[in-house]
Amino acid sequence: MKNLLLKPILKGALVAIPVLVTVWVTWSLVKWIDGLGKMALKPFLLDHLIFPGSGLIIMVLLLWAVGLLFQFSVINWVFKKVEQSVLRFPLVKTVYSAVKDLAGMFDNSQQKNQQVVLVDMQKTGLGHLVGMVTNDQLPQVIRDADGAAETDLVAVYLPMSYMVGGYTIFIERSQVTPVDWSFEEAMRFALTAGVSQKPEAVTDKTAQP
Repeated sequence: MKNLLLKPILKGALVAIPVLVTVWVTWSLVKWIDGLGKMALKPFLLDHLIFPGSGLIIMVLLLWAVGLLFQFSVINWVFKKVEQSVLRFPLVKTVYSAVKDLAGMFDNSQQKNQQVVLVDMQKTGLGHLVGMVTNDQLPQVIRDADGAAETDLVAVYLPMSYMVGGYTIFIERSQVTPVDWSFEEAMRFALTAGVSQKPEAVTDKTAQP
């Protein structure tokens, strides 16, 4: 009875839940972007151009146009000047920097520069932790700290399992061991406490009798 009832339910959940959650999140994001695009049309009294999906098309075209503009060095220079002026306000700086850093996580070029490492924390009784080297050039304030200038330190981000957050630590380079692991796989493993697997591995498992 267990194999006849419970096992198929578990397999069905393993297949259906990730699909349903992915569809829901994707659809919610598309609706939000579509709504932004429709809002952009209203001030210009172009309500007659609104149809299902028109907002999404407008947003895609706007993003494409912005991407083209930022290929010119002059536009980049002006934007950096404006950005520096805006970041003088503490609240704006906090929110803007957090959103910008979050968006940067989707940049594959940045992910490739972040070496996945195992951090030796055996002296503290924590064993080895999965981390990502985010910067091997210390900020001046850290280099000026007592004894830091004489030590070869690197900045390592340690993600926390089942949480959106983590710790950034400065640790001796000799205490980290580079591993041949992609940023995406390492983050998935760390954030899910080692429970998560590659999508193809889950598919293969659900296909087994």
